[in-house]
Order: sequence, then structure tokens, then C-alpha cells
Amino acid sequence: MRRALPYAAAGGLTTSLALMVLVGLGRFPAAVPRMDGDGVFPRLRWPAVSDLGVTGILWTAMITGAVGLGAGLVAVRHGWRPRGLLVGGLLAAAVLVAAPPMGSSDPMDYAVYRRMAVLGHDPHVMTPREFRATGDRVGALAPEPWQDIPSVYGPLATATEWAASALSYGTATSTVFWLKVWNALAFLAAALALDRLAGADPARRTRVHLLWTLNPLMLWALIGGAHVDGLAAGLAVAALATTGPSVWRSGAAGLLLGAAGAVKAPYLLLGAAMAWAVRRSPRALLALTAGAMTVLGIGYSVAGGAGVAALARRSRSPSWNTPWQLLMPLTGRLPSWLPLAALVLALVIALPLLRARTDGPLWLAPALAICTAWVITTPVYYPWYEALVLPLLALAPATRLDWVQLARALVATVGSLPGLTVRFGDAWLRTGPLPYVVPGALLFLLLVLLGEAVLSSRSGPACRAAASWPAE
Repeated sequence: MRRALPYAAAGGLTTSLALMVLVGLGRFPAAVPRMDGDGVFPRLRWPAVSDLGVTGILWTAMITGAVGLGAGLVAVRHGWRPRGLLVGGLLAAAVLVAAPPMGSSDPMDYAVYRRMAVLGHDPHVMTPREFRATGDRVGALAPEPWQDIPSVYGPLATATEWAASALSYGTATSTVFWLKVWNALAFLAAALALDRLAGADPARRTRVHLLWTLNPLMLWALIGGAHVDGLAAGLAVAALATTGPSVWRSGAAGLLLGAAGAVKAPYLLLGAAMAWAVRRSPRALLALTAGAMTVLGIGYSVAGGAGVAALARRSRSPSWNTPWQLLMPLTGRLPSWLPLAALVLALVIALPLLRARTDGPLWLAPALAICTAWVITTPVYYPWYEALVLPLLALAPATRLDWVQLARALVATVGSLPGLTVRFGDAWLRTGPLPYVVPGALLFLLLVLLGEAVLSSRSGPACRAAASWPAE
């Protein structure tokens, strides 16, 4: 059985990537948004496949990939130390960069927001519907679900969108390609930083590359789906890797943290853990804070108050797949106090997670606790939000919490497929109790995770620095 685990890992991960490529080659409309060109990826003519059929292909891809990932994690505990995982991740990322965007309409929203910025409009104020009315050819491709919502992303995300659009000569296809390039570079930079943080231990390095570099759920969401979370995660991991007791390192870490937050605000949560790691040096703490505030101040002074207002409005519009949706049959609508309740619940859940044993850098235990608590309680949640947690989990010692987190990411990913049709695509899946399957499963896994954290907290204190990790 143990000898079969490496083959199961390699087979599962390879099969998952191959099925993703199949969807990209077929450009099935249930998973691939309408574009204004074919791009660099070949286009093959396949027989018509129904939305449900495409959903089945992608479910198979994600489940097979998750099984392969799980087999790999078990094999590592039994001595498996494969080589070339970083190279494998590089090749997988390159293939998905070339492929069309898949599994989400968000890349087309990014393209529209970028085009607005290039033409001098404020994407935090103008809606895609208003931009479409101007007759712009990129605006005509704006997906329906976000027609009336201005950009909710940070000023640095808008800047990268502007750069991608400026390089694209006015086509959405080329714009999305450049976004995928930025994401892939950030994703691989995070892989290199995590590899360094894992130190010389081959087991830790293998774990890092399985949970991040070759994780099919993350490859699909961040590179295949071209979500800006990939860029934010790369900057955030770089900030963590730079964090140290010196003023210069802390200042640089603060600049990187501010940049990550200027792409997507939740990544600023890592600042609390970074501050904890340098708390004994007031000068380093001041440099960390000053670096982050400098980037955020410059970014939002350019973006103006509209960027903050758009973000605040989005936080009051919960996504359909969170456990909070289970309140709907009871209350008829989601209550106005939901954001405050989510914050309180996150604080409650973070406490036992903070006490759980997590060897590694001083920032690892608080970062993992805070980010996990936020991700599992936020009213707005999508599978690519796991990019905030999985790099931290990859650095932590193997525990049963790995399986809970992997199950959460898998449930959330499967629940978002095929991506361009609302809630699985077929009308019969939107009736009766079925829309509550994913929120219910995530609630169950939240309770399991909390129970495991409470049990783990009884085994010893958190945040012990391991001698084998790089010195801070």
C-alpha cells in the first residue's frame, strides 16, 4: 500500500491537470468565458458537451487532484522525497497561463476594469454596464453578474490591470493573458519563498510543494481562473519571508505587506502576526508599520475614497456558498448585523487555533490562526480565498487539520464549478435543499476544524521556533 502512494499522487495530480487542459482546449462555454480572440492556446473542436457534462469533467479533475494531493501528503510521512516538484509546478503554471481563463468570469471583469483605467475612467466608480454603454469592445464582454458593481479591488490591483491593458493593444484576450503572467510569476515567487522558509529538510520542502506549488486546487483558482489573489499571495509570502528583527528587513516586509493589502485587503491580516514576530524591537515594529502604511497611503490617495467605499459595499453582500446562508430559511434574508457577527465569531475561533502547536517562524502560529479564522467565517467567500491560508498550512507541521483544510478547499472549489453558470448551471440544482449542500458542508467542516483545534491546543503551547528553520 505504501509503495502505491507515490504513484497515486503522481497519477492524481497529472490527471487533474490533464482534465483542466481538456476544458481549455474545448473552450466549453460553461467554464470558459466569451473572449475576443483565441490567444496562444490551441482550440480543438469537440462534440457539444452539456453544462452538466462539463461540470462532471471538472468535478473529476478537482476530486482526482485532491486525492492525489492527499496520497502525496501520506507518502511524505512514509519517507517519499520526490525531486523536481518545483519544476513540475513551473510547467503546470506555464500551461495554465497559455490556456484561456477557466472556471470564473472574474478575469473578464478585470479586463473591463483595466480598460476603464487605461481610458481614464475610475473603475471604483464606473460600473461595467455604464462602460458597456460607451460602445467599447472590451466593455461589451463584461459578464452579467457584475454589471452593476464597480471594482472592489485595491489600487495596486488596478495598477496591474492598467499595465496589462496597456500591453494588450485593446483586446480582452491579451489583457487576461498578461494578468495570468503576473499571477504565475507571483505564484512561483511564493513557491520559491516557501521552499526557502522550509529549510534543508526534504520532507518540509516536499510538503510545501504539494500544498502550494503543485496543488491543483490553487493552480486552477489562481492561474487557470486568473484571480488577483495569486498576486496578493505572492506579495504576502514575500513579506513573511522578509520579516526579521532588523529595521531594514522589517521596513521591506512592511512595504511588501502594504502591497499585498493594496491588491486585496484581507492580506493585511498577516500584519498582526508579523508585528508579533518583531514585537521585542520597537524600531523594527515601527519600520514594519511605516512600510505598510506608506504603500497603502500612496495607493489609496491615488484611488481616492471611492475604492474604500466600493470595498465596504462588497463586504455587506454575502456570497451564496457560506454557512451564513443557512440563516436564510429562518430569517428570510441575511441580517444587517452579519459582518459584526462574523468578526466576533472569527475572534472566538482564533483563540483555540492560536493555542494549537505550530512549530516554525514566530509569525507562523498567529498568522495561521488569524487567517484561518477569517476565511472560515467571512460572509464573502470563494475557493481562491484559501490562498491566504494554504501557504501558511504548507509551512506548518502535518496534523489532522490538513485534511479538514483540504476538504474545505475541495468542497468550495467543487461548489463553484463549472464557473460560468450560476450554482452548477442546471435549474434543478437550484431547487429544494440542494443550494444549501455546500454551505452545510462548510459549516460541518468548520465545526470539525474547531474541535480539532481545541484538542490540539491541549497538547502544548503554540509558536515554538524550530531550530531547523531559517533564523529570523
